[in-house]
Amino acid sequence: MNLNYHKMKFLRLAFYVLIVQLVLSGCAGEGVEETSSSSASEINFDAYVGRDASTRAGINDIDSLKSNRWNSGFGVFARYNHTDPLMDDEHVYWKGDLWGYDHIRFWPSEGTVDFYAFAPWVPGITLDNKPESNEANIMFTSNRSPIDLLWAYQPDKTAPISPADSRKVKFQFKHATARFGFDITAPELLENSAVITVDNVKLYCVSNNVNIGVFDMVGYLNLKTGGWQVVNDEKTRWYYSWTPTGNDGEDPDGYKEGQGPELKITGEKLSNPNDKITNSPNSFIFIIPQEIPHPDKNDPGKKAKEDFYLEITYTVTQGDFAEKVTVRKNLLKVLNPSGTSFTFVRGKAYTFHLKLSLDPVNFDVKANVEAWK
Repeated sequence: MNLNYHKMKFLRLAFYVLIVQLVLSGCAGEGVEETSSSSASEINFDAYVGRDASTRAGINDIDSLKSNRWNSGFGVFARYNHTDPLMDDEHVYWKGDLWGYDHIRFWPSEGTVDFYAFAPWVPGITLDNKPESNEANIMFTSNRSPIDLLWAYQPDKTAPISPADSRKVKFQFKHATARFGFDITAPELLENSAVITVDNVKLYCVSNNVNIGVFDMVGYLNLKTGGWQVVNDEKTRWYYSWTPTGNDGEDPDGYKEGQGPELKITGEKLSNPNDKITNSPNSFIFIIPQEIPHPDKNDPGKKAKEDFYLEITYTVTQGDFAEKVTVRKNLLKVLNPSGTSFTFVRGKAYTFHLKLSLDPVNFDVKANVEAWK
């Protein structure tokens, strides 16, 4: 037996194996260096919404994020040392007893990771990362996806210091939009034995005596600060209406230009002084924070001439007498009586109280603005 021959064959085989290992190691080294695959080093998540985790229909809370809807859960972007992608729109969803995701990633062996999140999850969202300012923006088209959008940010996170350290990235989600709702009462009319039947409620702007849509529906949300850059585009703006037979919730597929949702109110009749009609639980509208009037499209340095109306049509019945009445109120005068404009702020809930009276001219609207928890 030629021992030298077999020795040389073994050494040649070992050399090839070494080359393959080096190539594979080089390919793995092109990404972010991660720690070992022990469960302690996996990146794991936890999530909270505001300070109130009770179920509220139509609004995203922790229960809705844990639901079985196709878009439940949240999307996560992770940037190693502020710029290198570690996660991109990773879908994190509730697995019954913990938050999980499919493309498991591990903590880098050194450095820090910034985590950005939004909810509910939407596929195909990209992060506009600007290294010179370290901003992180996502484009949100609420005319295509009319949802209660949430955001969260956790910067400069590091790997667990030991296998026993089971720290998680904890997201405290906040509302990125403003919420619009209303209620209707008529105590004075009802005390006079009248019965009120509400036909519809409408929300729209008027510019140069022409009805136009209300809110700009496209903007860029900064997942680091919660700030917005709104796209001034009249074509994205909707008209809104609410009726007793409307849809309890906006169409997730959105609406064509010049259209808008017909949403639902909780009833149609007011027959005693304590009765109240509101928008249905899923028929709030969610507003990208913005100022009204909008910038003039022909002169962006100025404001357009726009009035902002909430209108109600109802029928008053007393015995054999019945009269249909339409009244409206310029909400700019309600929200800012001494000014000419108003800015809707993220995280605020705006509730308008419509009080009908014997004299339609005295139609009263008051606004209640509070932190949206």
